[in-house]
Amino acid sequence: MTDTNLLHLATQDDTIGIVELRDSLARWQQQKQIQQWVPGELSTEQVAEQISRNEWWVCKEDRKIIAMVRIVETDDLIWPEDDPQAAYIHGLMVDRSLSGQGIGQEVLAWAEQSIFATGHSIARLDCVASNANLCQYYERLGYSERGVVDFGPDSSWFPVRRFEKRGLSGADRSFE
Repeated sequence: MTDTNLLHLATQDDTIGIVELRDSLARWQQQKQIQQWVPGELSTEQVAEQISRNEWWVCKEDRKIIAMVRIVETDDLIWPEDDPQAAYIHGLMVDRSLSGQGIGQEVLAWAEQSIFATGHSIARLDCVASNANLCQYYERLGYSERGVVDFGPDSSWFPVRRFEKRGLSGADRSFE
C-alpha cells in the first residue's frame, strides 16, 4: 500500500472483517507472549456501533481488509482530562502478512493528517505499557510519552502508556 487514499470510511459490511483482523492479531500477540488483546474481546456489536459513529477507516486489497484504524474525538477512560484540541487513534492494525512494508506508518500518518485537517492540533494514542518495541516505535515516529494508566488489579485491562504528537491543525494552517 503506497497510496493512503485507499483508506475509506468503514461500512457495516466491514464489521466482520474488522473483528477477524483484530482476532488474528490477538492470536499472533498471544503466540509472541505480548499481553494486549484477547481473541473475541471485541464483538461485532461493538464494532457495528463504532462504525455507526464513523470511527473506523479501512484499507482493502481484493475486498479483504488489510489495514485499519479507529479515530475518536474523546477517550475518557485513558485520557480523562478534557482537551478539545486532541483526537485519539485506536485500533491501528495491519495484516501480519504485510509486516515490514511500512503500512502501519503510512496508516498512522494518514490518521494524523485526518486529525489535524479536522481542526485538532494533538494526535493521541496508547499501547500496552509492557510492549517496549511498540512504545519505541511511536517515539521514533515523533510521539512524546504522556504517562502510564494502570487500571488496577481488578481490571481485565493491562496498563497502557500514553503518547501524543502535536501538529498544526487545519485551521492553523490556513493562516500560514
